[in-house]
Amino acid sequence: MEIPRKIVNEVKPFRAIHYNPDFVGDIGKCLSEPYDVISDEDLEEYYRQCSFNVVRLILNKELPGDDENNNRYTRSRDTFRRWLEKGVLTEIDKPVYWVYEQKYKLPHGEEKMVRGFIGRVKLRNYDEGRILPHEKILKKPLEDRIKLISTARMQFEYIWGMYQDPAFRIDEILKGYEDEKPFVDFFEKKTGVNHKLWVMEDGDELSEINSFFDDKKIYIADGHHRYQATLQVRDMMRKLYPNAGPDAPWEYIIMFLVNTESGGITVLPTHRLLHDIEVKDVKKLASCIDRYFHVKSYPFSPDGEKKARERWLHALMREEKGEHKFGAYINRMNRYYLLTLKDTEAYEELVDLPYSSEWKLLDVNILNSLVLKRILGLTEEELSSQEHVRYTKDIDEAIESVRRGKNQIALILNPPSVQDIITIAEKGEKMPRKATYFYPKPLSGLVFYSIEK
Repeated sequence: MEIPRKIVNEVKPFRAIHYNPDFVGDIGKCLSEPYDVISDEDLEEYYRQCSFNVVRLILNKELPGDDENNNRYTRSRDTFRRWLEKGVLTEIDKPVYWVYEQKYKLPHGEEKMVRGFIGRVKLRNYDEGRILPHEKILKKPLEDRIKLISTARMQFEYIWGMYQDPAFRIDEILKGYEDEKPFVDFFEKKTGVNHKLWVMEDGDELSEINSFFDDKKIYIADGHHRYQATLQVRDMMRKLYPNAGPDAPWEYIIMFLVNTESGGITVLPTHRLLHDIEVKDVKKLASCIDRYFHVKSYPFSPDGEKKARERWLHALMREEKGEHKFGAYINRMNRYYLLTLKDTEAYEELVDLPYSSEWKLLDVNILNSLVLKRILGLTEEELSSQEHVRYTKDIDEAIESVRRGKNQIALILNPPSVQDIITIAEKGEKMPRKATYFYPKPLSGLVFYSIEK
């Protein structure tokens, strides 16, 4: 008797709901960045840009007088239903995959491309080891996404997942669409990213992708809060509909899936901004830092700041193998600092935590363990609540905020590699919150997925 082969992951095409170009015209004006990177200014701009912009679904505004029955989540639900009734949105008539491509330039001019596809993936608990996270999550964003998904009974955003395909089997299928007319072709002025979307409906291609993931793990790149929220909504729906079966719509999540071997994935660092730190603790940082780090400073006069910053960042980003370093800039000090860990073995012994060497030697964990916790005395709870820490991917923004006194200290990091992320995920460990920033962000609003029974 043949023993059934264990399926690692189920990836399937789906009947998506999407913007109707006959109603809205240019779909690009209806799209936005993901909810968690939209600033207050961006939100206002998206609202002005188009009365059908997706922010009205993913990040509806809070209003005075909101209560349990009338709030940002119920407005998202009602707006979606109204758009569907009016024909702003429409549903495709059969299950398909969506080929999604982003072409972009990095700040230094290198041109890159991310190409993957959007499909629905069977939800798996993390302890099954089939879909693997790499990052811790924050309480408030998790609660927010649970409320939205459970109220609207919709997945308005897909998350970003990665898989390993060194033979480029799926990439070869996706490449076949590059000369076809896309369903969406949108140049995002803010980021300079060109987004294209095609419909994949060929039966042989759908089948090949379905079977490919039978033995493949998926690593969450971006969307940990949304994945966890979807898991919890799934469990709620199971209680409401205990006889719905394993293929109920809430058993799945929509993902943008990309091959880690494709070379198009860019991981940016997320820098730390410290605020409301007592003055004595800031002085303690200055006095204790050389206990653990070699310190090099880059002083500057007002006229020489630009050159000093260039030399500092060049030295920071020129990492030698086995070296761990980050940059620091402190309010009212006319110099940049480069901090390089003195002794990795001594550091690992000092950090008495049940984690692997790879986890301990991530730059962000060195910063958290030695600087934020040991020297400044911040607790895990304070880091989780963001009581003293803000985050940004923009170095210039970080420095300017400290220069203006909005924050006290900017801590500038190098990014982890994609392989670092996979290694940590495979070990069942998690990076600290905001350890990675995958770029460019997949735009929200291309497709939607209903979890209604």
